[in-house]
Amino acid sequence: MTRSLKRRLLGWTTGGMVLLLAVFATVLYVAIERALNASFNESLAITAKAIAASVKQEDAKVEVEFLDQEMPEFHRADRPAYYELWLADGSVLKRSASLGGQDLARTAATPAGPPFRAIALPDGRPGRAVAVVFQPRLEDEQDEENDGKDAKRRTPRPPAAAQEVTLVVARGTADLDSQLASLRWLLAAAGAGTVLLVLLVAAIVVRQGLRPLRSLAAGIASIREDDLSARLPAQRTVAEVVPVVERLNELLGRLQEAFRRERTLTADVAHELRTPLAGMRSTIDVALSRSRAPREYEQALRDCQEIVRQTQGMVDNLLCLARLEDGQVALRLEGIRLAELVDLLWLPHAQQARARRIVFENRLPADARCTADRNLLTMVTSNLLANAAEYTNEGGRIEVSGAVAANALEVAFRNSGCTLSPEDAPHVFDRFWRGDAARSATGVHCGLGLSLIKRAVHALGGAVAAEVADGRFTVRVTLPC
Repeated sequence: MTRSLKRRLLGWTTGGMVLLLAVFATVLYVAIERALNASFNESLAITAKAIAASVKQEDAKVEVEFLDQEMPEFHRADRPAYYELWLADGSVLKRSASLGGQDLARTAATPAGPPFRAIALPDGRPGRAVAVVFQPRLEDEQDEENDGKDAKRRTPRPPAAAQEVTLVVARGTADLDSQLASLRWLLAAAGAGTVLLVLLVAAIVVRQGLRPLRSLAAGIASIREDDLSARLPAQRTVAEVVPVVERLNELLGRLQEAFRRERTLTADVAHELRTPLAGMRSTIDVALSRSRAPREYEQALRDCQEIVRQTQGMVDNLLCLARLEDGQVALRLEGIRLAELVDLLWLPHAQQARARRIVFENRLPADARCTADRNLLTMVTSNLLANAAEYTNEGGRIEVSGAVAANALEVAFRNSGCTLSPEDAPHVFDRFWRGDAARSATGVHCGLGLSLIKRAVHALGGAVAAEVADGRFTVRVTLPC
């Protein structure tokens, strides 16, 4: 199932906004709820203090100076408030007119402060009550009969013990609950509206934000498989997509180069096979043009055999090159003395070199060793020596030198008589490349030798480079020790 980036962006954006709105609405609701509850409780406590302040004690008698008429909420018919006072012995001191003959639930106060609790009011409404336990104020009056005319007959009264009075005040919470319910609906409606608005805006923003991707997709779709020269414009692309465009352009460049090499390889292979086939056909046609002696037919067959041998060498080189590029060659690494290997592999070319008065000098240190696969290293060294023996001018010089540096053996194969320019040096490792375009050959010198050398050296973990200077061609090979 294909996952939509647009849906993911909309989902994450909307989900994040819903979460933020939910947190904000919850915090706002809790803060307002606490403020309203605190205000309600404070109003209830103030009323309780006002009633408690109206209670006095004269001697052992406790009286209430508070009148219901002073606070209309305690005697109105519609949604009244309630209060009730008890003495310490549990007897009712006074109750509000709104209670009629009913009682409120008596609750003791705690040292932490007056307790507030939700209750069901006598008329069935939800409410909240506060309980206060206090001692009434004392009124210390002299007996009216002791008018001071006879101070000797005046007798002081002992102070009366202060009594404890419990007060419960209750009030309905319908208005408070209605306000909180309205607040919840308001926050929910505002949140839903905001979410819908955010979803609409996010859809527009995401659509505009994904426009560069749609343009990129259209640009990719416009590239034809038979023409990979087109490139995606990075100048008109947003910064976040530029790396993608650059990587795609690099990929297109590599694909274009790969297809170019494939077409070139096909053409080169066809050309290289056409040349020996034409030679064989010409040899056979000449041999069959008239009756000949057996010795002449034998020579024609030998010529064809040599052409086949060279053609097979080219095919073998192509197969080896393909295996090296695919990493299908198993390596058996060992320590190898390169100076001994060079002397051994030069022997097949020594007679031809002496006939052309070519001087060969192996200047590699006798103890110079490298770590490599013997078969691959033999193929590399043999090809380099064969290439040098083939292209060195008559009376020229071939030199092999090297030294160990930084855990690597650096070897230079150098020959004189080079007709290449310095600009040609980077191309010598290309398949079927020749300095002389008019030259046509097969086998070892068909333009595959140096390509094969490059892949083999890379497979050994080394590096290879070529340079041309002062008529001398040099191939530098670096191998791990």
